[in-house]
Amino acid sequence: MRVSPPLDRRERIVLLALPAGIAAWLLLPLIRQSQAYHQFADQRGLLGVPNAADVLSNLGFVAAGLLGLWWAGREARPREPVVRAGLFVFFAGILLTGFGSAYYHWEPSDARLVFDRLPMTVAFAGVYGVVLAERVSSRSGRAALILMLIVGPASVLQWVVTGNLALYAVVQFGGMIGLLVVLASTPAGKDALPWWYLVGWYIVAKLAEAGDAVIWRATGQIVAGHAIKHLAAATGALAIAMAVGDREPPAGRRE
Repeated sequence: MRVSPPLDRRERIVLLALPAGIAAWLLLPLIRQSQAYHQFADQRGLLGVPNAADVLSNLGFVAAGLLGLWWAGREARPREPVVRAGLFVFFAGILLTGFGSAYYHWEPSDARLVFDRLPMTVAFAGVYGVVLAERVSSRSGRAALILMLIVGPASVLQWVVTGNLALYAVVQFGGMIGLLVVLASTPAGKDALPWWYLVGWYIVAKLAEAGDAVIWRATGQIVAGHAIKHLAAATGALAIAMAVGDREPPAGRRE
């Protein structure tokens, strides 16, 4: 019977994130979904498409997801199985986010928002799994991928049942804080993907989302912040897809 080696220091630190996340969830107050969230600045239609900018800007996610899945399937580099699996999960989540977000923005409501948030948690799971596998260990990445594929969607379903967004907030924002800590405190390695590009564009996306109406007024009602959010977040995913596509296989393994 094969015995797994004991946890090393970095794995033990990662393991502490689990009770920290649970504590944050339990300590957070009840977070309700504000109905004002559904009132986006740009509500113009185009060729029968309502809220056209917010709907059609999701094509960026579809393009990034499809390209990422294409490159991840063709890449000949000898990546670890958990890294490959995490990349497929990430790009599949991005692709589904494009469709789910477009469905939501066609007619914004709590019921439709579920289909926007569920695939985003899948994409988050892929990111957490790959980053930990690259920078900590394969087994930590595998554990994170499996755990977040369960907890992420469960956080959205918990909101549906209870009306409380606290667990979803921990998954998204707590996970991003954890990701920043891992990226800042561990070496990238010779074959690590450029996750800082994804983080940078994610920050731009959240700022644009918060400034939806401000950007709408500042641009003379040409473009609002939420459409920019979609394009910025998709650009981050596209950066990872292009990095996967640019990786040449080792000598003798070119297809």
